Amino acid sequence: MSTAICSGFPGRIILVLLVLYLGGCATYSRQASSMRDNLLIGRADLARQTAEEKDQDQNDVLACLNKGMLRRMTNDYVGSNQIFEIAKQRMESLYGVSISDAAASVTINDAVRDYKGDRYEQILLHAYMAMNYLQLGELDSARVEILQADVKMMEWGEQPDEDPFVRYLAGMIYEALGEDDQALVSYRKAMGVYIATSNEQLITVPVMLQMDLLRLLADQGLRDEYRKLKSEFGLANFKPAELGDDSGELIIILNNGLAPIREESAIMTFSPEVQSNVRIAFPVYKYESAPVNKARLKTSEKLFDLETVENIDRLARQALDEDMPLVMARAITRAVVKYQSQKSAHEQHALAGLLLTVTNLATERADTRSWTTLPQEIQMTRVVLPVGQQDVSIEIVNAAGRVIDSIDTSVNILPRQHSFLTRHWIAPVPVKTYIANSK
Repeated sequence: MSTAICSGFPGRIILVLLVLYLGGCATYSRQASSMRDNLLIGRADLARQTAEEKDQDQNDVLACLNKGMLRRMTNDYVGSNQIFEIAKQRMESLYGVSISDAAASVTINDAVRDYKGDRYEQILLHAYMAMNYLQLGELDSARVEILQADVKMMEWGEQPDEDPFVRYLAGMIYEALGEDDQALVSYRKAMGVYIATSNEQLITVPVMLQMDLLRLLADQGLRDEYRKLKSEFGLANFKPAELGDDSGELIIILNNGLAPIREESAIMTFSPEVQSNVRIAFPVYKYESAPVNKARLKTSEKLFDLETVENIDRLARQALDEDMPLVMARAITRAVVKYQSQKSAHEQHALAGLLLTVTNLATERADTRSWTTLPQEIQMTRVVLPVGQQDVSIEIVNAAGRVIDSIDTSVNILPRQHSFLTRHWIAPVPVKTYIANSK
């Protein structure tokens, strides 16, 4: 290398090497593959081990979200909320757009920006923290999380950003606390959001919610609204059930499947600004969602089908669709900046131009990050059971109607009380795991 090159470009070459290092990092979808591979064979324990070992940065929102979800999958609800709390506080600190982040996304790529989560992820974080508290029997703490979720949704002030399941979950928590007035308000809001988002989320008002709403209307003597909604819902034979001293309610919430994973796509597009084709990379969901397996609750007396109450797959895809105009605008701006910088470098020295061209190609990566340990769907059911210890099974049924797996447990039903059971199902746990754990 000539003396002129060495004296003129040492700082630039160092920068090139640094940025090449950043660009050489794999996209998030590749980094997350081993974690998801373990989940897809039913080994949440191994997925958690991988995440805990690799992701040591407590300031990384996405690492905390995934570790929190994997901890709750392995029944560590206290540990799950501890790491979720870190993610929540970090999200709040990143709520404002960082100028340095914005500049880096234009000069390098979107993946160098701090990850603060899509809106639906920020809301669901509160929901999962609330569900952790429900598993721990801490209803008041669950209520706090739901109130925080409400504040967050109201900050955005747009109804499409309200989450119908979170509204429904809020109503169930209020009802479990004996706050029936608040529960009724939440059930009404949930119904409205389900209706408003039905085209996007492909979920109508769940039948369970319809019956819950009617039951509380009847309890509070709101006969006109009760008769009106009963007719609209087509539930002519509905009769509100009441809990007695010999019965309580079990609420099953099942997280079924895995949310879609974003991948990278790249195209060449013509830029009028530089009168040349430029390469841009952007995130996509390459595969259509596959139907999840159906689930049902088996008790000693009966089978109860679970109903889909949240379509997270659709939330993820919709969020990306809404972000895509800005993603593409940043990508094109970035491509123009990189093209002009490499052209300028080439005019000064051919080797410098070549190095910067290689650097720009290597660093043009899509931001494929998302909370990929979320489920594809949330399903639930509510059943009245006799007081006492009850053995129940959540059965997973394939398209042929055959039971392919079951989650067996026992629950203690208290008189006139609401008990919550939240579980995850992605794939059958290998038999060898049961054998190993039984030793």
